[in-house]
Amino acid sequence: MLEDSDRPGFFKDYYRAVRKATSNDQFNQFSKLKTNEERIRFCFNLPAAHDIDIKTFFKGKSEKEALEKKEAGNKCFGRKNNVEALKLYSQAVVKAPVPSGKYWKLIKECADPRKMTLYAICLANRSAALYHLREYHYCVKDIDEALEHHYPKELKYKLYKRKARLLSHMKQHIDARDAYRQALKWLDWAKMEREKRIEHQTDIQKWLKMYETGKVVKNWDIPEGYIEPAPIIPDLAEGSSERFPSLSKKVDVKYDNNQGRYAVAAEDIEPGDVIATEKPFAAVLLREEYGNHCQKCFKVTKAPIPCKKCSNVLFCSAECRQESFFHTIECPILDLLTGSGMSINCFLAFRLVTQYPLSFFLDLKDQLVEEDPKETTNNKQVYDPTDFLRLYHLVHHAESRTPEDFFHRCIMIVFMVKALKKTKYFEGKGSASSDKISDAEAFVGGLLLRFLQIVQFNAHEVSEFVLIAPRTFDGAKNESLGAAIYPTLALFNHSCHSAQVRLFSGNQVITKAIRNIRKGEIVPENYGQSFTSKVKSQRKAELADRYWFECNCEACQKDWPMYKDMTNSFLSFKCHKCQGPLPVNTDNLLIPFIKCEKCGDQTNILSALKNLQNTEQTFKGACKEMEAFNLEKAESLLIENLKQLESSLYPPYRDYHLTQEAYMRVCLCQGNSKVKPLKTAE
Repeated sequence: MLEDSDRPGFFKDYYRAVRKATSNDQFNQFSKLKTNEERIRFCFNLPAAHDIDIKTFFKGKSEKEALEKKEAGNKCFGRKNNVEALKLYSQAVVKAPVPSGKYWKLIKECADPRKMTLYAICLANRSAALYHLREYHYCVKDIDEALEHHYPKELKYKLYKRKARLLSHMKQHIDARDAYRQALKWLDWAKMEREKRIEHQTDIQKWLKMYETGKVVKNWDIPEGYIEPAPIIPDLAEGSSERFPSLSKKVDVKYDNNQGRYAVAAEDIEPGDVIATEKPFAAVLLREEYGNHCQKCFKVTKAPIPCKKCSNVLFCSAECRQESFFHTIECPILDLLTGSGMSINCFLAFRLVTQYPLSFFLDLKDQLVEEDPKETTNNKQVYDPTDFLRLYHLVHHAESRTPEDFFHRCIMIVFMVKALKKTKYFEGKGSASSDKISDAEAFVGGLLLRFLQIVQFNAHEVSEFVLIAPRTFDGAKNESLGAAIYPTLALFNHSCHSAQVRLFSGNQVITKAIRNIRKGEIVPENYGQSFTSKVKSQRKAELADRYWFECNCEACQKDWPMYKDMTNSFLSFKCHKCQGPLPVNTDNLLIPFIKCEKCGDQTNILSALKNLQNTEQTFKGACKEMEAFNLEKAESLLIENLKQLESSLYPPYRDYHLTQEAYMRVCLCQGNSKVKPLKTAE
């Protein structure tokens, strides 16, 4: 089965029918094929592969629903219930037809001019609610979007005045002056009594005179909410690596035949060091999050901007919508893809194609040859994570796959290609027949097959930290938002004793060290199998099944106990001379001097025991800061505690891993986070 495909859908039945209809002779022929394109062509020519009805259907716009939501929003706004008004106006914005292209030509014939500009009116109404909620950045964005989409000319002066006031407070004085000029211009179109018009005109001219004479108030503070919060992207420890721009200078990447490419410490790394920051090469949002997060960047959509054609997806801004070429392809088939039950990995492989036009891949075709990872790792060239060839050459283990594995993936690709044929993706290069495949379609199918293999071993979960109440960690947990592929982060190998925590700003990943890593040591991450929560047999089985390797990390070799089974009866102190391990049964400790088997020297562990007592107090202090939600102070104390513990002990040690867990929770709260109260039984 393709990874994590537990969703209900029609693909499973479709695949079983095709597999059943494939004879042994046909399957033997398939098993002898060598290239991805050959495999796709073969499967596309199977008669049973076309026993599926591919249709484009999606959740379109609804003028009726938009009007209903707008009117409901108006009532809430009138009662000063701005939170509910914002919610209803947003629903109206999503449902309202967006005037563009052919649709705009049709609705221009509508007798009611308000219906012609429903989308813009919904945006303008929402901007008023945002203004009262002090969400000023989003208010300006909504005004701009409304003005760009045929807002009624007799009302434009109101929006320009609102925008001018906001820009004045944001100290964008030139833009504010221009907005006031526009307000004065459009005031001529306003339908109002003469006295009211003069009142507005006088007010606008007063402000324009202030700008023209330079008497603008200069000492206003910028109120909270006027400026969009900056993304939380901390600086890399010691700056960015010259070879690997997404990594700290403290990290390098090496290669050997057993481990492949892997990250190592170029310098000593300490807890709290930022190891990596990287934007995704491609990212896919979970279907369950479509109504809350931006399709492009995964930011929470406080004032969502919809697709211009469907009501399925949202964007955080018009800019993200403009940059989402992939959705122009996926829009008419998104419900079809979702209905198939395809996994998040399949969606991610599909996105790797749809985020580029066909011409992009055709232009690169001659460069798509296999490379020697050892040579490319050691040649000192800059590893650009935005370079498609870096993505293309990530590990995929095609040489280890069975014919059954390939066949299953190929039938999924047949479905994907047939779906793409229903869009404009292959325009001019595709086959006119639904059961025939052109050279361009077979080429893209071959790419999709490779991508499906790549994402299996290189995709990462994107998450957010969910609190059940504001400013408290009680009951908080990490929840998935989607999946992404990060070409640099994909180079890190696994350890059941991870060295870093992953947090996210939107879908940009940030990793921080959670323990000391000495120069020359491997810098591992964790693929989801931590020794603190899973026994060795379970971890090794899951890793072998999902990632096709046998884990031999220190936690596996020494069979470290799970967190719940750890005690303080057996500890491994550090030799004061050579830092070698000093195993001690603390229940039967008769003398404080322990001889090191490595160097023969004796270490008095009384000072180490006293240090452990001090760490208990430090940890209690950190917990108090966490309870008060003083994240910066809590982080500082937890880092101090990790360093103190590591100076005396080797893991596993219960208090050490408890400190790591607390530190990771503090870090997660600094990235994507939200409050989602628990549902109470009625």
